[in-house]
Amino acid sequence: MTKQRVLVISLVGIIIFGLLLGGKVLYQKQWVDSSVLAQSQKISGITSVKTVQVNGQAELDVETKYISNLRQVSLSLENIVGKEPIRFIDHRNASLTTLFEQMQFAIQEGITRGNFTEMEQRIQTLAQKAGVQVQLQMDSDAIYIVLDQGNAQLIEVIERNGQGQFLPSRELS
Repeated sequence: MTKQRVLVISLVGIIIFGLLLGGKVLYQKQWVDSSVLAQSQKISGITSVKTVQVNGQAELDVETKYISNLRQVSLSLENIVGKEPIRFIDHRNASLTTLFEQMQFAIQEGITRGNFTEMEQRIQTLAQKAGVQVQLQMDSDAIYIVLDQGNAQLIEVIERNGQGQFLPSRELS
């Protein structure tokens, strides 16, 4: 008799747990994701937003079209999303990727040594030599870089203190 009670109570507990878990997933997909999507669509330069699971961790993939003020877009997204990591999906080309890789030395040196004026001058020089327009912004949390070349645009947010809010950007596939 007691074995049957334990079995029934265990079964009811498992069913309740399943319902609660299903309710949480439904709430996340139906209301939270659609709310983030609706709010982010109002930000200029964002074409789509979706939550994806990577290695069991949720992240927000933000597809961009043309962003003119990356810092403002990033701060707006942070306010909407909260703690979920953000990855920008941009329209880069091979020459912008190569140029950004060359800029990494100046960027990392600027972050490490704090010589941001020299970093900016170096980045501007590299971009000018490559015939690329660069927008460089900075605040106490991150460095915001936008490289433009024709219809191609590379977007990158490099956190200065490794907060984990922004993941490395990637090209639209």
